[in-house]
Amino acid sequence: MIDVTRGDWFKSNSAEGWINILNKVKDKVAFALNETRAKKVDLIGHSSGGIMLRLYLSSKPFKDVTYNGKSTTQNLITLGSPHQAIKATKLRRFVDEKYPGNFFKNINYVSIGGKVEINSRQTSLLTKLIAKDSYKSISGDKYESGDGLVPLSSSLLKNSQQIILPETVHGGIFGKDWYGSTLKVREWWNQINLK
Repeated sequence: MIDVTRGDWFKSNSAEGWINILNKVKDKVAFALNETRAKKVDLIGHSSGGIMLRLYLSSKPFKDVTYNGKSTTQNLITLGSPHQAIKATKLRRFVDEKYPGNFFKNINYVSIGGKVEINSRQTSLLTKLIAKDSYKSISGDKYESGDGLVPLSSSLLKNSQQIILPETVHGGIFGKDWYGSTLKVREWWNQINLK
């Protein structure tokens, strides 16, 4: 797990913020490879982290920093990541334009999206208040299914293995069972076709 602070996330609307987080990923991958003597790792990114990891795979410089994560990555698994969006941030749009879908053919891409009824017992008050507006701003359709923050059409990366998790919310503040809860991790992990 990468040690990303709340402050790191607040700065993630800038290229410098992304570089800060991606440098932490690079350091952690180097540490894991050294400790395990493995040649490749599997990367798992939640929400915007999944989009950042798509950029991490590239060998082209990003603001004069090169990561080339594709040389040490086997599988990229994204959880509730807003990959495609009509109102994407500048950085998210950059990634989707430069590295669309399963861009690097030596990487096994898996995208996982949650689907929950907004007014179910599973969801929190926050989900009930913001889900429709969030879906509309990302996909243009406030009635679309999603995880309470990210609509399903956005979280399923084109040309990846796509997994839909019923009764799954974006994060702990959105309801009971989210991508990282023990029950849901087992559910999506058992469906992945690992390379």
